Order: sequence, then C-alpha cells, then structure tokens
Amino acid sequence: MIEFCGENQVDVLTRYWDEVALETMRCAGKVHSEMRYFGIEPKYRSAFLDELFVAMDFKEPPFKYPPLVRCLFEHMKKTWFDKEFANGETAFIRMQKRREGERLGIRTAGWTGRKRDVLPFIEEFSSAHGFKRRRNRWHKDLGCGLVFEIGTDLGGSPFCTQMPLTFRIFHADDPTFAFELGGNEPFDQLVYGSRLYGGGGDASEFVLGIRANIELFDVIAVSLEASQQA
Repeated sequence: MIEFCGENQVDVLTRYWDEVALETMRCAGKVHSEMRYFGIEPKYRSAFLDELFVAMDFKEPPFKYPPLVRCLFEHMKKTWFDKEFANGETAFIRMQKRREGERLGIRTAGWTGRKRDVLPFIEEFSSAHGFKRRRNRWHKDLGCGLVFEIGTDLGGSPFCTQMPLTFRIFHADDPTFAFELGGNEPFDQLVYGSRLYGGGGDASEFVLGIRANIELFDVIAVSLEASQQA
C-alpha cells in the first residue's frame, strides 16, 4: 500500500492506521472510525482522525464511508473498477500466502471445507500459544482479569463460506460486556491488511488464515498484558 501511495505518505498512513487501531481498542470495537461514529462514550477519540474527516473532499458514490486518506480511497476505487489491477493484486497476494504456507509447513489433513473441520486446527494453533480449551472455546486469562476467548460460529450452512472463528475480549468480572470480533476480517481495524488472511481460497489458504488470525489475537493479548505490567 505504501508503494501504491508513495513514500511521502508513509508518516500519514502509519499514523492513520495507529489512530484507527487505538480508537477501536479503547472503545471496545464499538466505533466506526471512518464515520466518526462512537457506539459508547469514547475512552479515546483521535483529534487526527477528526481533522482528516473534516478535510475530506474526495467522498463519492458508491463509497459511503471511504478511508480518510485519499490514496487509500484511490486504491479502493482502483480495485473496484480496474479489473486488470484487481486481478494482479489478487494473484500477488495468493502467491505470497502460498509461499508462506509452504514455509510454515501448513498441513490440511482432515479439512473438507465443513465448519466443524476447524476445531482440531483451532486446538493445534491456540494451544501453541497457551490458550486452554473449554468445550468449543479456548481461553487465555491475563493477570489483569481480562480474558481472551477464541470460539467458533458453526451455525447456518455447515460449509465454510467465511472464516468460522469468533474472538472476544472481556473482563472476568463482567463477561457480558465484550469486545467481539468475527467474520473474514476480524482484526483489520487493529492490524491493517490482516483482512488478507480472511476466508476463501483453497484448503491451504484457509488453514493458513486460521493460524494467522489466532496468532494475531495472541499478539494483541501479549501486547496488552505487557502494557499492563509496564
């Protein structure tokens, strides 16, 4: 994305992604940064994003709530309307994921595309990072009382039309108020580009996506735990 936008945009892009992530985490996901919508009283509201929102002069249909940085919007439009460009991007990303899957030795034995196939893969990847299984949920308890939970969405069609993982962060004393993430791009507001590990593709890509999303969730847990201890 930096290559597309130009090196002169590095500082703006980095700050933009950081501020979106900070708003998302500090507001427990109950925020839409591009809309400047807050579903709860914000614990953090970015003055930088407010300034970008006010200065926007490139909003156009059918993009109702585009990114607040012009070059990100231009990239979005190009992937929508330039088929050759979009196909080239997709091919490049798939090649990178295929190489990563080979490097990591991703195994797909037992995968048929049914949602229940995901359970042994969650067990393998989450237990490697210290998550403990409780029925069809996996928990990591932080010393500060926060619980990071990996679950599954096995309802609806028995086949994986999207990534059947759910992620929740809550406090042990109040489990009903949770930061909930799911779908094909659960962490994209926190780690820009992580949507590329969403559902779809062949078995190897799907299993790589399961591993990547679990590892991203663990990175968030480890980072938050370290900040609490600092």
